Amino acid sequence: MQVIKKFLDLTELTLSVVCVLSFVAMFVLGIATVVFRFIIESSLAFPAELIRYLFIWMISLGSAVALRRNVHAAIGVVVSHLPAVPRRAALVGSTLLGIVFFALILVAGIKLTMRVQPQISPALEISMAWVYGAVPVGMAFLILFSLELVARQLKAPDAELLADGQ
Repeated sequence: MQVIKKFLDLTELTLSVVCVLSFVAMFVLGIATVVFRFIIESSLAFPAELIRYLFIWMISLGSAVALRRNVHAAIGVVVSHLPAVPRRAALVGSTLLGIVFFALILVAGIKLTMRVQPQISPALEISMAWVYGAVPVGMAFLILFSLELVARQLKAPDAELLADGQ
């Protein structure tokens, strides 16, 4: 079990680094766009498109990191007032429902990614599958981290079982 936790920790760290690097690249490209357009008076064709695509990937991967860190918005008022057994059932049930939802989006995302593969983006001239692929990849990580969360929810002692999902 310790090996799995280390693997998931490394995965989370890698996703976090990718998100930070994406944000930095978006910031630099945004500044470069402004500089080229208003100071050099020559606009670049690709930055707006690349910023948009990096943002899509950052959101998809960042949502998985947020789930693992348990920082997604949640309303736990009702759950926190439940006795231990129903509280555990509510938390595990909601996480399992999330897994079902992520799996449905994963399947639909794979189908859509395959469908748009022949399409080429206008400025970067890459397959749109690279952009749409963010959805199934993000969902796969959400499923992975949700499975870990279910395992924690099932094992946690009643006193440590919080309404925020841990």
